[in-house]
Amino acid sequence: MKSVTTLLILGFLAGASAPALAVATPEEAQRLTTLFQTYLGSEPGVVSVTPQGGGYAAKLDLTPLFAKVKDPTVSLSLSPLEWTLTDQGGGKWKVDQNQALTFAFGVKGQGETKGSIASVTSTGIFDEALGGLSTSSAELKTITADQTMTDSGTTTHINYAIDAITMQSAMQGSPDSADATSNYSYIGLKEMINVPASADGGTPAMDLVIASPSGKQDGAVKGLKLKAVSDLVTWLVAHQDPQAIIAEQAALKDKLRAALPLFTGLSGTTTMDDVTATSPFGQFAVKQFGFGAEMNGIVADGKLRETFSFSGLQVPQTLLPPWATGMVPEKFSLDVSVADLDLAAPAALILDKLDLSKPDPLPKDLDQPLMQALMPKGSVTITLGPSEVLAKLYDLTAEGSMTAGLVAMPAGQALVRLMGLDETMAALQAAPPDIQQMSAGLLLVKGLGKAEADGSLSWKIEGTEAGVITVNGADVSKILGGGQ
Repeated sequence: MKSVTTLLILGFLAGASAPALAVATPEEAQRLTTLFQTYLGSEPGVVSVTPQGGGYAAKLDLTPLFAKVKDPTVSLSLSPLEWTLTDQGGGKWKVDQNQALTFAFGVKGQGETKGSIASVTSTGIFDEALGGLSTSSAELKTITADQTMTDSGTTTHINYAIDAITMQSAMQGSPDSADATSNYSYIGLKEMINVPASADGGTPAMDLVIASPSGKQDGAVKGLKLKAVSDLVTWLVAHQDPQAIIAEQAALKDKLRAALPLFTGLSGTTTMDDVTATSPFGQFAVKQFGFGAEMNGIVADGKLRETFSFSGLQVPQTLLPPWATGMVPEKFSLDVSVADLDLAAPAALILDKLDLSKPDPLPKDLDQPLMQALMPKGSVTITLGPSEVLAKLYDLTAEGSMTAGLVAMPAGQALVRLMGLDETMAALQAAPPDIQQMSAGLLLVKGLGKAEADGSLSWKIEGTEAGVITVNGADVSKILGGGQ
């Protein structure tokens, strides 16, 4: 919910294109109402704007739109959203919100979620020339949600609670290419999961509590096609009947094409501090979790990067035999990216071939052309950035890249370094016999390693499309079952 309010504010206010009058009047209120209805459809009762003092009171009630959902098993509700709009001159409006919110959604027989936000306080500046909020800030307090999920007759209950969320955002550019940044932070996150015992008695009931006192998220988007995306949303809101969408699918395709590539770049990072997970087996803890993602839009030069890390991992001692205590990673980092993807060509192909009036909207023989369009070079490049696993006994680092496709053998190179191999092998001598068998494999790995000045071993691994794999120049293809 932390981003839903901001998104709804943007959608509600997008479309205001004429300068507001200096004095609040019924005529201007009606003009604003009409413009906002253009964005969300003209369903009575959804949008209302009325003069209030020197500004306007704006209200968005989605109940009439939710009522039009034809699936009787789906339920949706959100308390009305309310703002005050104050003319700042030059096509800019000050937008303020101060209210509580409740929400609920669910699918009968599968699950439902009900929640509330005790206080939502926000302020921002809406710029008509931009078509969005140029700046905004908000604080949400006492956020709670109760969720039930039913699967194979078993119902799991989950309770979420966050003491507070604060957020700031900024946007600049034009409706056709806007750049935006956002920053969120939370305090007092807790998630309580109750899993009942299985019907056959095979597994007992289990309670799990996940908590984090603080965390944050930073994000950025470049080249956002704000107006085209808003026009697409406007069209979808006005065409909720599937038959109406089918009848006008040519217009829908035009809207989708106009919205592409959606944006030119999107990135974000998330950190969670002092995360604990209390379970029947004891308490697990991590000093900090980190997540990151970067991607291009639906463009020919498609790229995707994801990162994951943690530090300060603690595992209940009751789960660790003495010989394994030094092998638990205290620090972990992974950096993986994929390039040489063409996302624009497959999207164009799908839009060209899509026919919603047919039982199978896409031709069954489209899979191969889609894969060829997705990988015009016949392969993608997968890169492992500097990554690490650090424990008391060892320090393992790795980086490299490879090409991989549907036909050709993967090919590439990697550099792996390891400090503490001897200490790790010594610890394994106290392990059970089936685990001790790993020592033989580690001896082979050690024999292929190159001694470095700092006492570590390194392995330069290279692979070719012919299936030949070398480690520090030694051909190991036959050992691994490859080669000619």
